[in-house]
Amino acid sequence: MIQSRPYEFMVSYTPQTQWIEKGGVKLWLAFFFIELGAGMFFIASLLDNVLAMSIGWFLCAVLGGGFHLLYLGKPLRFWRMAFSSGWKTSWISRGIIFVSFFLGFGFIHILLMQLSIRYTGLVVIADVFAFLTVIYGGFAMNYVNGIPLWNTALLPILYVVSGLWGGAEVTLGLALGSGGMVVGKAVEEWIRILLIGYLLLVPVYLMSVRYTSSTGQVSVRYMMRSQWSAVFWIGVVILGMIVPLVAVINSMITNLETISVAFLYSAILSGLIGDLAMRYLILKCGVYGPLIPSSDTA
Repeated sequence: MIQSRPYEFMVSYTPQTQWIEKGGVKLWLAFFFIELGAGMFFIASLLDNVLAMSIGWFLCAVLGGGFHLLYLGKPLRFWRMAFSSGWKTSWISRGIIFVSFFLGFGFIHILLMQLSIRYTGLVVIADVFAFLTVIYGGFAMNYVNGIPLWNTALLPILYVVSGLWGGAEVTLGLALGSGGMVVGKAVEEWIRILLIGYLLLVPVYLMSVRYTSSTGQVSVRYMMRSQWSAVFWIGVVILGMIVPLVAVINSMITNLETISVAFLYSAILSGLIGDLAMRYLILKCGVYGPLIPSSDTA
């Protein structure tokens, strides 16, 4: 187990705590709901599903944005980060700008769609900022050079795929609940592609980190063999990967209409739990390498 005693800071492998312990848990939830909501809006907008777009917008604005503002500590002053020069160097500041523009353009698009008015240019702009909203969390973490588990180009890609996949899953659940089988079949195609991408990206991402540095090796080992191993093997692998894969294979063999709705909802929930668990582990198992060379790699 990685030690984190104050006097061992940067002498042995030191876990980061600011973004995942105590108040830092809010950032974990903020990234999840912001990217889930924006990914849901992105997928639903391609299908002109107003209900799913509206719920995605709500998840991003209220849950994701709410947790993010609480994490910042001074919620009423967050606008200063967006309008100061901080956006030139801070991905958190850029993220606030992306989210703000997405919510603004997305709200106008949803409102016009309620009136049966669709401006292609408007939805394109909203989707561009929705995509930037999904990806910015990965870049915010990737910018931290001292943590190899984060400082990899694969992390933003993983976050994009998981954000869009989660959004597609919830959109499918809404379509099935409202009887929109046509929309459900269209979303199912997205889910298959995104799930394949996720199943490939997770092991490639972990192997890339594992063989990049000894610190990356410690992070991956901490994720798979420490007290958090159950979260990885049960939460990420079984619930987040195997169960959704079984559901997708089942839908390919049979037909979406014949699959048990309870099973589909269970698979959707499992996928969301797996995504949330993977994000937690990425934050929790991110460690700084020692400034003084050490032979301790466990």
